[in-house]
Amino acid sequence: MIAPLLRPLVRRWRGNELDRILERAARRGARRFLVFWNRGLGDIALGLYALFARIRQAVPAAEIAVLTRRDLAEAFALFDVQRVIVDPALERGAKDGFAGAAARVGLKAADFDVVLERPDPTRWLAAQLGTVVPRLAWKPEHDALGDRFGLASERAYVGAHVSAETARFYGYPKDWPAEAWRGLFDGIGAERCVLFGHAPAPPFEGCADLRGRTTLLEMLAIVKNRCRVLVAPDSGVLTLAYYLDVAFPLTIVSLWSDPRQGVLKQGVASPNPLLRHVPLVGEGENVRRIPPDEVLRRVREALEPGREALRPGPGAPR
Repeated sequence: MIAPLLRPLVRRWRGNELDRILERAARRGARRFLVFWNRGLGDIALGLYALFARIRQAVPAAEIAVLTRRDLAEAFALFDVQRVIVDPALERGAKDGFAGAAARVGLKAADFDVVLERPDPTRWLAAQLGTVVPRLAWKPEHDALGDRFGLASERAYVGAHVSAETARFYGYPKDWPAEAWRGLFDGIGAERCVLFGHAPAPPFEGCADLRGRTTLLEMLAIVKNRCRVLVAPDSGVLTLAYYLDVAFPLTIVSLWSDPRQGVLKQGVASPNPLLRHVPLVGEGENVRRIPPDEVLRRVREALEPGREALRPGPGAPR
């Protein structure tokens, strides 16, 4: 067993594991790739986009299949993958990992030329930070997916992702307090606010509460076609909205504890030329210390007449 202190030295000596895997795959004419993914929603854009691009750079004819959780599956409609296999019983952090998921859905490693059971984009693709722009392909037929919720057709709403469902996996707070959200909604007008997320708790009076009611693509369709502003913590919702590869006016006000994560770590502008990003980092890198008045001011600025006509820059922590 390699001692923890020696692992970085061993990794540098061995070189990039992904490069070795792909070199072997190219030499033996591999074509069928299976990627197991049981991490967060945002990491799909931040990690897998670059991983898939690297696979296709090494093996242009690659056919990529993904084995994943039910709650992540729809995100892959935004990617160029040939097959998405869902294990309905898979949960994030599952100890049986790939072996358990493959057994439950009847997959065999022999059905593929290359199986990436533990993909590690953080280490394998560190060089892509600041250079690779994830581009999530939005299809025109997705636009109508949010229509069933009866929101006004004009772009009049402020979308709010009030809690990051994966916050429990981090050692620092990722969510803004409920009382801060209530102050924001009161300042904007609750009837103008649309809530996104997994479950309708805690309650927020007067808002259009779609938490737990939308699919992922329905939520993105609402953000794209009904919202002028999205307010969100570092989360998959923020990340996917930021990297949609389609032009539509949107201001994202993002709320952060750790500015060395997520889209700020990736360090590239959105592929959407009309997106304006306003990242706010809490005092002492604590998202709970971002003043509601500051967020309200930024949202009101974004709602000013003519604001959508401004061409935005990529934004930076401030």
